[in-house]
Amino acid sequence: MMLHLGKRFAVAALMCVISADALRAEEKTTDTKPEAKVAKTAVVVDPLNVQIDKAIETTSKRQLTAGVHTPWQIMHGVLALRHDFHLKKSRDSKTTETIKAIDWMGSGALHDGLTLFERTQFGGRARPFTKPYAFEGHANQFFGIFVMSDLPNDFAFKAGPNEVSIDDMIENAKMEVKVGPEITWTLWALSHYLDTNAQWRNRYGEAWSIERMVQIQTRESVISAPCGGTHGLFALAYARNKHLATGGKIRGVWMEADQKIQRFIEEGRVLQNRDGSFSTEYFRGRGFSNEFNDRIAHSGHMLEWLMMALPQSRLKEPWVRNGLSRLANDLVENRKTAAECGPLYHALHSLILYRLRTRSKEYGPDKPTLLVKMEKKTDESQKPADEEKTAAKPTEEKAADKKSAEAKSDKPAAPATEVSESKVTPVAAEAPKESTPAVVIEAPVTDEVEEESTSEAKSEEQPAKAD
Repeated sequence: MMLHLGKRFAVAALMCVISADALRAEEKTTDTKPEAKVAKTAVVVDPLNVQIDKAIETTSKRQLTAGVHTPWQIMHGVLALRHDFHLKKSRDSKTTETIKAIDWMGSGALHDGLTLFERTQFGGRARPFTKPYAFEGHANQFFGIFVMSDLPNDFAFKAGPNEVSIDDMIENAKMEVKVGPEITWTLWALSHYLDTNAQWRNRYGEAWSIERMVQIQTRESVISAPCGGTHGLFALAYARNKHLATGGKIRGVWMEADQKIQRFIEEGRVLQNRDGSFSTEYFRGRGFSNEFNDRIAHSGHMLEWLMMALPQSRLKEPWVRNGLSRLANDLVENRKTAAECGPLYHALHSLILYRLRTRSKEYGPDKPTLLVKMEKKTDESQKPADEEKTAAKPTEEKAADKKSAEAKSDKPAAPATEVSESKVTPVAAEAPKESTPAVVIEAPVTDEVEEESTSEAKSEEQPAKAD
C-alpha cells in the first residue's frame, strides 16, 4: 500500500514539474515575438568597377615633384585628381613629404625663376609658354583645367608681390577672347563661371557671348585640332550641359552644338577597335597601336570627352564599358612602364569622371554639369540624325583636314627618361606621335607591395609641342 502511494506521489510530482515547464514554455511563447528571418541579399559587384578602382588607385600613386616637373605637367595631374593631387616636396627618393598641387601653385611657386601666374591690364592669367611644355600651352588652358576643381571666384594665386584670382582670370579671358581654335579652353572656363546667356565686349569693342563662342567651337574642324579635336568636343559638351542644367533649351546654336556632339559620339563608336581601345587616328579612320603610350593617349582622350558628352543611360552600353575596361587594364598592366604626363592624366581623368557619374554623390543636383543627365530633349526637332548619317564622314573636309594635320605634324625628337632603382639615365627616343610631353614618369611596382615611387625628369627635357 505504502509502495503504491509512493509511486502515485512520484508520478504526481513529475507531472507538476512537467506542467510547470510547459507553462513557462507557453508563457515564453506568448510573451516573446518570434524572431523575423532576415533574408540574405547577395551583393552584386560590377567587375568593371573593380577594374576602374584598381586603375585609379595604381595610377594615382605615380608622383610628380614640386620644382622639378613643369607647371604644364603638374596641371595635367590637377585635371585628373583635382584637390587630391599631391606633389613630392623633394626629388630625394627617401623623402615622403608631399603638398597639395593646388596649394603649391597658389603659394607663389616659381619655375625657371618665373611666377606661374601674372597680372595683366585686364586682371590676370597663367603664364604663357616661355618654351615648350614650361607653362600654359593654350590661351586659358590652365583656367579651363581649374574648372574641374570648382575653385571659388575669390581663390587667388600669388604672383610675386601680386595676386591673381579666379575673378581676375574671368575678366582677362573676356577681354582677350578672339576667333580661332584657341577658343576651346576659354569656352570651357567661361561657360562654368558665367551664365550661358552672358554677353560682353572684349578689349577691341567686339560683341561677345557664350553663344557666340559655342557657335565658333561648333564650326571648328575636329580632324585638324589638337588631340583629334577631343578637347574642343569636351568644352562643347561641358557648355551644353551647363546650358541644359540651368534651364536652357536645345535650339539655335545649341542645337548645332548638340548635333555635332551626337555625330562624333557615333563616329568614335564606329571606329573603336575590337579590343575596346579607340582608334589611334581619332576620327580620321581606323588605327591600332601596340605601344602603351599611344593607346592611352587616344583611348584616354576619347573616353574623357565621352564621359562629359554621353547621357547617363548610354554609360551602360557595351562599347562604352569595353572601352573603359580596356583602358583600366592597360593602366594596371603597364604600371611599371614609363608614361607621358599628358596621356596618362587624361586617361586617369576619364576613369574618374566615369566613377563620379556612376557611384559618387559628390556631384549631385548642385553640380549638374558633371552629371550629364540629358535623357530627353524638349522637341522632336532636336533629335539627332539617324545612325547612318551620324556615322558618315565628310570625305572632302576630312581629306583637307588630314592634309593640314600632316603638314603640322613635324615634331622634333625629344629625350625620354629611363628609370632604374638607383639612377636616372637619359636615353634616345623617337619624337612622340601625339602632341604630348616626352618627359616620362615611371612607377616601379612589385606584385606584393602596391607602394609606388616615381622618377623625376628635369624640366629642360621637354619636346616641342603640347596638347
